[in-house]
Amino acid sequence: MGSGYKIKKDLLNILDERVLVCDGAMGTMLQKYDFKGPNDLLNLDLEALKVIEDIHFQYLEAGSDIIQSNTMGSSVLELQQTGHLGSIDKINKNGVNAARSAMEKYRSKTGNPRKIYVAGDMGPTGKVLEPYGDTKYSSVFDSYARHADILISCEIDLVIIETMIDLNEAVAAVKAVRKTDPDIMIACTLSFMENGFTVMGNRAELFGSALIDAGCDIIGANCSVGSDAMVKITEKIRAANPHARLLIQPNAGLPAIVEGKTVFNETPERMAKNFNRILDYKPSIVGACCGSTPKHILQLAELVHSKL
Repeated sequence: MGSGYKIKKDLLNILDERVLVCDGAMGTMLQKYDFKGPNDLLNLDLEALKVIEDIHFQYLEAGSDIIQSNTMGSSVLELQQTGHLGSIDKINKNGVNAARSAMEKYRSKTGNPRKIYVAGDMGPTGKVLEPYGDTKYSSVFDSYARHADILISCEIDLVIIETMIDLNEAVAAVKAVRKTDPDIMIACTLSFMENGFTVMGNRAELFGSALIDAGCDIIGANCSVGSDAMVKITEKIRAANPHARLLIQPNAGLPAIVEGKTVFNETPERMAKNFNRILDYKPSIVGACCGSTPKHILQLAELVHSKL
C-alpha cells in the first residue's frame, strides 16, 4: 500500500470527526482578471499561473481545507480538441504545482500548521458516449486513465471528478482512476438541474450506488444550480444514500450578463444561509462552484467551524 492509502485513511478519519471545506470557483475568478479561453491552457502561461496560484492562496486564507488543481479539462480527449495534447503533462503538472505553491506560501505567511489537501480536478471529456454519441467507452476510459496517471504522479492527495452530466461517463472516470491507483481517495459529483435530473436524464435519487460500486469514496453534486436549489438536491441524494459521504458544491446562484460579463446573483450571506440547511444532511465536504469567490468560502468556513 502506497502513500495514497495513508492519506485516504487520514482523510476518512478526519471526515468522521468534522466537515471539510473545499474551495470555490476557478474559471469565473479568472474571468475577473480578464483571462479568456480554456482555463487549463492558462497553465502554459507563466503570468496566468501566478494569478492561479494567488486564487488558490485566497481560498486558503478564506478557510479552504481542500484546493482543486486547475486541471478540470486537461484530459486526452479535451486537449485533442484544442490541439494541445502534446502539452498534457506540462499542463497538468503546472496546475498541481500552482496549488502546491499556494499551500507553501500560505504556510510560510501564516505559520498555520493545519492540514491542507490538494485535489486533482477532473471533468467531462466533452464527448458523448455510444449509443447516444459516437465515442466509445474504451476511449473515454483511456482518456481518464491517462489524466489520472499524470495527476497522481504529481502527488495529489485525492481526485475530484466533477460536473458530470452522464452517469456512464462518470462511472468510466471512477473506474479509470481506481485502476490507476487502488488506494487514492476518489470523489465524484454529478451536475443536476433544479428538477433533480442531469442533462442526460440521470436522477439525483439513482446515481449513487453505481459510483460507489465503481470505487468512489465520496459522491455528490456540483454546479448547474445555486445553493437554493441545491438544498433539495442534497436531500434527494441523502435519502437515497443514507450512509454515503457527500460532497456538495453549488454555484453562487444563477448567471446573468451584465455589461458584457457573466455575473452570479448569490451573495456569500445567502449561500451560507442555504448551507445551514444543507449541513442538516450531513455532507462530508462542502464548497462552491461557478460564480463563487473567496468571500463565499469565508462565510461557509465560518459556518462550518461554528458547528464544531
